[in-house]
Amino acid sequence: DWAKIFGKLPPSVATIPLSSLTVSDDGTIHVSGTVGIAPPSSPDAGPVLVEGGAKAETYRILELMEGFLASVGATMADVTMVHCYLADYSVANFAEMNAGYLEYFGKKP
Repeated sequence: DWAKIFGKLPPSVATIPLSSLTVSDDGTIHVSGTVGIAPPSSPDAGPVLVEGGAKAETYRILELMEGFLASVGATMADVTMVHCYLADYSVANFAEMNAGYLEYFGKKP
């Protein structure tokens, strides 16, 4: 149910397409494959990227990641490493992604 999963803290990671959340035996949490998908425009709508480019997509990914972590009892303060993969590694696109990252985490993530 799209209406239930797109709040700031989605209750079910398994229902968000292209995302994966695992918890290893040692308690390490892995979040992978997340893209900046927008809340649906209707109950029957499929996933679409948020508007606004790499900055908006990055911010949305981090919001979703916060929800994924909450679903297993963790917070963004528990994050020790983030890898970002861009389809376009141009300087301008990387700067946009970095701006979204810094806006979410602040000056010292």
